[in-house]
Formats: sequence, C-alpha cells, structure tokens
Amino acid sequence: MEKKDTKSWLQRLKDESWEAELLVSAIAIFGSFKLFDLISWSTNLFIDFLSPSQYYIGYFIVLFGLIAISILASMFVIHFFLRAYWVGLVGLNSVFPDYSIEDSAYSKIYTEKILSILPKLKDSIQKVDELCSVIFSVAFTFLLMYGYMALFSSLYLFVYNLLSDYVNHYILLIPAIFIFTSSIFQALVGLYANLKRNRKKEKLQTFNFKIVKFVSMLSFGPLYKSILQVSMVFGSNFKKKKALVYLIFLFIVSGGIVTSVQIAKTNIFYLVISGKNNFFDVHKTYSNYYKDANVNNTFLLAPEIQSDKIESNVLEVFIPIYTYERKIRNKVCGEFVKDHEKSKKEQKNDYANYLSTCYKKYNIVLLDGEKVNVDFIRYDNHVRTNQFGLLCFINIKNLSEGVHEIKIEKINKKESFLEWTIPFYNLK
Repeated sequence: MEKKDTKSWLQRLKDESWEAELLVSAIAIFGSFKLFDLISWSTNLFIDFLSPSQYYIGYFIVLFGLIAISILASMFVIHFFLRAYWVGLVGLNSVFPDYSIEDSAYSKIYTEKILSILPKLKDSIQKVDELCSVIFSVAFTFLLMYGYMALFSSLYLFVYNLLSDYVNHYILLIPAIFIFTSSIFQALVGLYANLKRNRKKEKLQTFNFKIVKFVSMLSFGPLYKSILQVSMVFGSNFKKKKALVYLIFLFIVSGGIVTSVQIAKTNIFYLVISGKNNFFDVHKTYSNYYKDANVNNTFLLAPEIQSDKIESNVLEVFIPIYTYERKIRNKVCGEFVKDHEKSKKEQKNDYANYLSTCYKKYNIVLLDGEKVNVDFIRYDNHVRTNQFGLLCFINIKNLSEGVHEIKIEKINKKESFLEWTIPFYNLK
C-alpha cells in the first residue's frame, strides 16, 4: 500500500510538473542570458590581473565558460518551445483523441497514406514530455560541471600568481600537471576498457571504475556524485533512448551558434592576440581610442584621448594601468623599501613619489615621433570604466593644423610590451 502511495505521488508530481517547468524555464532563459555579463566581467578581470604570458590560460577558462553558458541558454530556450508545443498537443488530444478517417476533409486513400507516416498523437505527447523532463537535469549538470571547474581553475591561477614570487614555478605546477595527466590516463583507460572484447574482464573494469571515481573527485570535488549520477542515468539508458543523444547534439550546435554571437560582445579575443602589434594594428584607427566614440565601452584596453578631432589647445590622454603591472614596476624601478624610522604619513608620501617617478619611467608618450615630457595625474577611477590610470595634458597650442599622431608605449626595461598609435586631426 505504501509503495502504491509513493508511486501515485511520484506520478502525480510528474503529471503536474509541466506548469512549474514552464515558469522555471522562462526565468532560467532570462537568468542564463544575464550570465553572459559574468563572462565579460571575468574576461576583464583576467586581462587586468594576469600576466600576459598567462592570458592563454584565462582565455580557455572564459571560452569554455561562454560555451557552457551558451549551451545552457540554448537548452532553456529549446525546453520552453518544446514544452509549449507539448501543451498544444495535449490540448489538441483533449478535443480530438485520435485521427479520423471518416471525418477527414481529404479522400480516404490520401488520409490513410498520410497517417501511415505520422506517429500517433499520444506517442508524440509522451516523447516530447520525456525530452522536456530530462533537459533540466542536463542543463544543471552542465552548469555544475563548468561552474566548479571554472571556479577551481580561477582560484588555482590566482594562488599560483600569489605564491610565484616565493615558491618555485615547477612546484606550483605539480597539482595542475597531476590533474591533467590523470584525466588523460582515465580517458585512455576508459576507451580501452569500453572495447567490446574487454567488457567482461573483471580486473580491468574494476580498475576503470576506481580511476573514474578518483579523477571525478579531483575534477568535480564534492559535486562528483551528483554529476556521475546524471551521466550514468544517460549512459546506462543509451540504447533505450537514443533520441536524447540527438537532443544533446542539438544543444551543442545551438550553443556554438550562440557562442559565436556572444563572443564578439566580450574582450575574449584580446587574451590570445594581445601582443603590442596584434590586437591594435598601428596602421588602423579604432573607436576605442576616442572618449566621445567610446561611450559604451566598460573596460579600456587602450589609452583614450578626448576625440579624433581636437579643437582646443590641450590634448587630454588617459592611460590605463593594469594590476599585473606591479611586477613590471618592480623590475623597471626596483621594489619600494619602507623606511621604518619615518612616520606612516611620510612612508605614504615616499611611496606616492616612488610610484609617480616609476610611472613616468615606463609609460612613454610621443607626439609625432618626439618624446613629450609629461606630468601624470594618478586618476583613481575612470569616469566610465572605474579603472585606475594616469591622466596627462599636452599643450598643442603651437601644433600645426592637420593629422598628427600620439604614441604611448609601456616599457619593460628596454623593450615595449604594449604600444598604441592614436591619430587625431588638430583643428585650428
């Protein structure tokens, strides 16, 4: 009796869950598209904090994140339309329980031939319902998998940078190398163990189980059982519900399309082509350089002047300073050493003077190829992007009318690691 009550309760929950699914799906569509802002924020954070030599790592983290969120958004959109289609089929079935040959508007022969290639209405209702019911589990499994791996990778990356000044780099890389090699080993063992001739070898299958469990614990942490549970439900029912495989393929394809659209709205490509002559071509002009044309940009990847047409006698230049430049300052200017005999106020003034001198040493401004001696103002928060940077004003009163260019270089000892050439028209 108790088992029947349990089954009845579970069946009733399944029958009535579609209303909640539609509501949750609509909210999830809105929420998942908002997650793209998180990818943009993460990308800008990596650009600001990571050393350019580590940009490739940040690129793969945010790229896979973008793909995962794109697939997630696609899943919820597809689910919403499938469930809406299912509601339509149920409503149609309540009015017309089945096809009718006698009442058909077409000839009997034509109607019979058409009906022979169409599925039963109840079968369609059941299949669509099954597809809708599994989408949520797949969607949230994707989210759990990537969410944990992205968080773990990001934390590892920042801990690595935090300790890199004190611990040997090779020692810090040991955990990453171990996880990577374990994952490759597990994949190879899994492929070999899943061959038809090896499926009944007990020792091999037991070893495969142990290595999968171990690598899953490494990769997914405390979430490994939940992720394995969902993946095993799909894997163990693969032969029974092959339509689900095609649905997942549809998710991946639609996620790829969404990714290609959304990636252009972020700075992700900067993480792979950020070299001084790659992302900003010296032979091209970009709206990123001009304050009046850059009003929608929330993160500066280049210096900014007020306009491409200058009508005043003063040229205003803002140069963003990234967090990773701290290590470069230590190389160029040496580390700041506190004088503990001085008061805190005096130490603070000494550090401010050190920074002012150092900023001037490695941020070089050239006007039409000639170095300009500028005084920088440390600007704590850019009015639009809230970035820290250097603000300077250049007197161009005696500059002739016509096209000129200002070049900004960031020097690491003798070589520039970033440079931009910004043309402008001086109007007298």
